[in-house]
Amino acid sequence: MRLFLALWPGPGVRAQLHDWARSAHEECGGRVLRAQTLHLTLAFLDEVDPARLPVLLALMQRTPLEAFTLTFDHLGYWSDRKIVWAGAQGVPDSLVATRNTLLSQWRATGARVVTQSFRPHVSLLRHARRAPTDPYPHPLVWHCDGYVLVHSVRTPRGPHYRLLAEHHSGRTEGGEGFFETSSEKSPMPATQYGIVG
Repeated sequence: MRLFLALWPGPGVRAQLHDWARSAHEECGGRVLRAQTLHLTLAFLDEVDPARLPVLLALMQRTPLEAFTLTFDHLGYWSDRKIVWAGAQGVPDSLVATRNTLLSQWRATGARVVTQSFRPHVSLLRHARRAPTDPYPHPLVWHCDGYVLVHSVRTPRGPHYRLLAEHHSGRTEGGEGFFETSSEKSPMPATQYGIVG
C-alpha cells in the first residue's frame, strides 16, 4: 500500500484553494488538481505492507496534533516538476514536532522511512508552463486540528485517494478523536488528480 500522512482541508479552505488554482491556471496553463484531492502532505510513507497497517494506526492513535493555524500567503513554482503550489510563511513548531514524532516512532517499529525535507505546501497545478506573475494573493487562513492517513492507489488515469484514518483534537467528549474509515464510508472515494471536469 502506498501511504502518506496529510492535512486535509475542510470545504471552505478547499474551495478557496481551488479558486487560487483556477486563477493561476488562466496564466500558467497546466492541469488544475481536483478540489477533492487538495491537501498538504505531512509525511510520505511510501509502500507499506498491509499487515503493518495496525501498527501504523496504533501509532497515530497515540500521536495527536495540537490545533493550529496556517496562513497561506504566496504561490510558488517548481520549474523542474512544473508544479504551481500554495505556501505558508510561518509553520507552527507543534506541526513540525508532531511530524517528527510520527516518523521517528514509525522508524522505531522497523519501518523504512524515506528521507525527506518538510516544505509545507498545497499543490495546485501540474504541468504548468510558468510561474505566476503575481505570487501574493489575498491571504487564506486554515484552522487545522488534525491529520489523516491516505492510501494512494495507482491507476492508468493517475493516483486515486482513499482515507484510511483520521485523528482530530477535541473531536470527542474525552478529548482527541481517532477514527478508522472503511473504504465504503471514505469521504474521498476514488478521487483522483486530473483536470477540472
